[in-house]
Amino acid sequence: MAIFDRLIAEINLNAIVGNWRSCHDLSGHATTAAVVKADGYGHGAEAVAAALYAAGCQVFFTASADEAALIRPHVGDARIGYFDGLFAGDLDIIREYDLIPSINDPQQLELLPRLSGGTGLAETMLQLDTGMNRLGIDWRWLTPDTAEKCRQSSHISLIYSHLSSADDPDSAISNTQLDRFKGAAAMMPDIPASMAASGGILRGDDFHLDMVRPGIALYGYPPVPANGFTPALTLKARVLQIRQAKAGEYVGYNATHQLTRDSVLATIAGGYADGIRRQLSNQGHVRHNALAAPMLGRVSMDTHVIDITDWPEGMLGMLDYVTILSPDHDANVMALLSDTICYDILTSIRLRATRAYV
Repeated sequence: MAIFDRLIAEINLNAIVGNWRSCHDLSGHATTAAVVKADGYGHGAEAVAAALYAAGCQVFFTASADEAALIRPHVGDARIGYFDGLFAGDLDIIREYDLIPSINDPQQLELLPRLSGGTGLAETMLQLDTGMNRLGIDWRWLTPDTAEKCRQSSHISLIYSHLSSADDPDSAISNTQLDRFKGAAAMMPDIPASMAASGGILRGDDFHLDMVRPGIALYGYPPVPANGFTPALTLKARVLQIRQAKAGEYVGYNATHQLTRDSVLATIAGGYADGIRRQLSNQGHVRHNALAAPMLGRVSMDTHVIDITDWPEGMLGMLDYVTILSPDHDANVMALLSDTICYDILTSIRLRATRAYV
């Protein structure tokens, strides 16, 4: 950690490993994979994958072939699948990095002879859409005849689907999707099946099947409240300036905050270009040594301003950092104030923050 780092994202790899083990404990007999797409949900896919591989994880998932190739050097002989689907432009990278593409459309089966190059059946995963209408072959397509066509085209190592509302315990959609998936998967009973990502893991044994695919839960944010999970990211921002301001003066762009008293203000590195949302203007907080300070005025592109008038003199200095996110003031708080979700917050904090792995 260099003294000139504007923002520091401290990533607790032990917390991520602990979260993976919590998922494994919940999933019982099922294989517990790890989803490290979107650069490990903003935590650094390569470092996260390496830590989980060292802890025993043998199956990883990403969104794209490019993402999958990046983690290959860090996970030994682990299996790496990706969700986007099979496209002609990915054939070389699949072969070079030993990746497992998803089949999301029957037409993608036609590329499999080119992928295998006549050396046998290439390994693939079959993704079924069971009601989300996003990615995958419609579950009704899978019949005894089409199942046989799939078997003749490739070595299918996994059949899977994705729940649309696993984070809503009152929704009946998840059970409907599970029933559809089980009916379709019965056409290929000898192939491992997977339905549960993070939310599905927490719905119980019926959803665990042969493999679970935790994503957001690995980083400490289970979609529904659960014990055994710790947020892994702490975001700290450097103090750039401390100034005195008079009552009646304004703070920030467009004069959205007027001071009601003589104040001590600190300008802090980090703005909306760093994932610190503009919606936090005049309502966010930062912390330092158990003290909290409100954000005043609009969050700008590179900086934001906090009010430290009530802090003891000398509590905050020019070489100090304040904490924007931490396990006890986490991304869910920022998401609530920003009218978004923690996934959005975490994956935005990666442009200019220096990662420091614990």
